[in-house]
Amino acid sequence: MKKCLVAGLLFLAAVGILHGRMLFAGSLLQINAEPGVSIWMNGQSIGKTGAEEQGMVLRDLEPGDYVLKASRPGYNPVETVITLGKEQFVEWNLVPARPVMQVEDTVLRVESTLLRSEPTGTMVLQSIPLNADIFLDGKPIGKTGKKISFVPAAAHTVRFVFQQQYLEKQVDLQEGESLLLRADFMNNEVVGESDIIGFGLGAATIKMQTARKRKPALFPHRKHQGMFECAACHHGIDADGKQLPYTKGMDILHCAGCHNPTSMENRKLNNLKLAAHTLCKGCHRKTVAEKGTAGPIDKCSGCHSVPEE
Repeated sequence: MKKCLVAGLLFLAAVGILHGRMLFAGSLLQINAEPGVSIWMNGQSIGKTGAEEQGMVLRDLEPGDYVLKASRPGYNPVETVITLGKEQFVEWNLVPARPVMQVEDTVLRVESTLLRSEPTGTMVLQSIPLNADIFLDGKPIGKTGKKISFVPAAAHTVRFVFQQQYLEKQVDLQEGESLLLRADFMNNEVVGESDIIGFGLGAATIKMQTARKRKPALFPHRKHQGMFECAACHHGIDADGKQLPYTKGMDILHCAGCHNPTSMENRKLNNLKLAAHTLCKGCHRKTVAEKGTAGPIDKCSGCHSVPEE
C-alpha cells in the first residue's frame, strides 16, 4: 500500500475483462487526489492521500466488489462501488469542486444504431506507468486504459508514448478477437495476449466473485445462450435508475454496476449475491415447475464448485 494524490468527486473505471489464460497477476487501484483525503475500503480506513505519490496506489487486489469512500473537511463525502476482475486497472479521480447547477432531461429517449456487419475485434490498451498516449495506425486515440470495440479485423500499428519514450507493436487483429496489449516502459517491451471468443457470443463461462472471501460461482454463460434469449437475463437502466428492457446492441454491463448499495435502493437486490440468487435460483425453480428438471437450486455446491486455479 503506498500513499499518493486526491480530493473530492468523480469516478472512472476502465478496462474490460478478457477471457482465457492471463499473463498478468493482480489488479491495481490508483487514486488521484490532493493530500489529506481520508480513504475507506469496505468500511475500513486505509489512510490518507499524500503528496509523495500524488494520491494513493493499491496493488495486487483480488477480484471482487470494493466499496470505496473518500472524505475531506469542508466537502461532502463521496462513495462508490467498483468490481474488480483479474488484471484490471482502475483509476479513481477525486476532484474538489463547488456545486454546479445541473439540468436533467425528463424525457426518456432511446436510441438504437444500425451497424454494418463487418468483421471486427476488440483491443484493450494499457501501460505501466498509466496514462501513456496511444496512437492507432498513426491516429491519436487518448491515454492508456482504453477498451476499443469494433476495430476493423486487419493489420494495425499500435504506438505507446510516455515522457518522450515510445514502444510500438504490429498486430494482425482477427474477427471476434479480444486483444490485450500492455506497454511496459519499465522493461521496454509491449506484451499481450489474445482470445478468440466468438464474435457476439460473449464469454463461455463467467466467474462470479464478491469481495468476501467465499468460494465464487462459475456460471455457464455459453450454455445458457443456447437455451434463452439475451433479454431473459440482461437489461439496462435509465437516467432515473429504473430498469430498461434489453434491446439488441445494448451495452452489457457487469451486474454489480447497478446491483450495489450505492446505485440501488432495493435492499433485496443491491449486491451481486442477492441479484444472482434471485435471478438464477428463481429461474431454476420456475423451470422445474414447468419442465420437471433444471440446474442446481438449493445446494450451495451446485454453483459454488469452482476448482482452485
